[in-house]
Amino acid sequence: MPQRRQTQNGQNRRRSFSDLGAGIAYQNTGFQNAGGDFSDSIKSSFNEISKNEKIRKKDLKREEDRVGLMVEGFMSNMSDDIDLTTIQDKDQPVFNEFLLRKKEEYSALSNIASNAALGSPEKLEAMNGMKLINTSFKNLKNSLNTYGGQAEDYLLDKKKNNLSTANSSEDMITAGNIYSGQYQTVIGEDGVMGFDDGQGNITSLRDIKSPFEKAWKQGDQLNEIYDTMYNNGIEVTPEKETYYRGKFSRMIDDAGVEGLKSLAFDELVGGKSFFTEEERYMIENLETDDVDALKEAKDSIKQSLITKMIDIAKKQSSSGYSAKQGLISKAENKDIKDFSSMVISDSPTDVVEYYTDDKGKRTASSVNTKHSLNQSRMSSYNEAAFSSNPAFKITNKNAKEDADGNYDPGNVSSGVYVTDRAGNTIGGPYYNEEDLAGFLNRQQLQK
Repeated sequence: MPQRRQTQNGQNRRRSFSDLGAGIAYQNTGFQNAGGDFSDSIKSSFNEISKNEKIRKKDLKREEDRVGLMVEGFMSNMSDDIDLTTIQDKDQPVFNEFLLRKKEEYSALSNIASNAALGSPEKLEAMNGMKLINTSFKNLKNSLNTYGGQAEDYLLDKKKNNLSTANSSEDMITAGNIYSGQYQTVIGEDGVMGFDDGQGNITSLRDIKSPFEKAWKQGDQLNEIYDTMYNNGIEVTPEKETYYRGKFSRMIDDAGVEGLKSLAFDELVGGKSFFTEEERYMIENLETDDVDALKEAKDSIKQSLITKMIDIAKKQSSSGYSAKQGLISKAENKDIKDFSSMVISDSPTDVVEYYTDDKGKRTASSVNTKHSLNQSRMSSYNEAAFSSNPAFKITNKNAKEDADGNYDPGNVSSGVYVTDRAGNTIGGPYYNEEDLAGFLNRQQLQK
């Protein structure tokens, strides 16, 4: 290592800016600003990399959209009774070749084992080979069942728009091509199916990253919380904020990493997402096998998501408070009624809160604080509707008239509409007394 120049007394001498003749150096046409040139070079390289990355992502997104359209076409032409757990016609030659070859190998090994001396290396090797072939047959059967089940789940989720937009374009492209049969099926020596993209890239069935679904359950829970906060119109105090931060944190943890991605980027709350496309890099940081890096990335996006959730909660509470104050003010000045007392029963609540699970099924979760509609209170509902607007009446959602003109009024079990006297829908459907009363209150202010 080169030594620093020293003075005669052995001490390093600190030079001043003027000592170095900086002014003269910068005036000298031969002076080279190596540090500045190097910095500019780094910036230029970084900008070029960033530009190329944006182009790459745009190309990937375009390919993802193309594959998505191709899958939709595949589904529209697919027979309703197709069984994806059976060998498809286009793959029959591949399976036939594998099975025939392995049977021939098994037969040859069987002959060796029969003629070899007991306990000899030849016999043991032949018997081990026969065992591996039997295992490959079992693996192939399991692969076919696994592939069929995954393909059915993927196509059903695709049809119902259940797949999260937070999935990477690479995963969506690969899954779309594999599950719609665009890639050529291959079979490994161990009997495990794989899929060739035609460019020499083979994806084993074991390595397929099936796209994950939207976090419907947590999205429904969030919407219910925000609706309640709006209806209550109570300020989010620091104490309440701490409570909701804990509640949102547990909700995110229950959703897992994939649910975290979905909650951040899918439009689950009010038709909007919490994160923008420009923030997508945050979920890309979750694609790591480094446990510590994954934990850090997950915590970062989780805390940012919770903060965004809290911001929405505060806005909902503030909007609800303003709406309540508006109702009170107008009621005082215009003799406007609050229909809650006419519509909402004094009996205990019995409405069950529902969420849509990952298969599209509407599932009960817990009792909430709203009152279900009651057929015996229909006259009260109609009285409130008439008071809100003389042109209004309550019509059961399942009311119907047959071809002979016989009218069945139905019942409130399926919900109700607020209609005009001609039966045209004004609002609804409503499934509980609180929501019906809220609508009538808002309508009366618009008269």
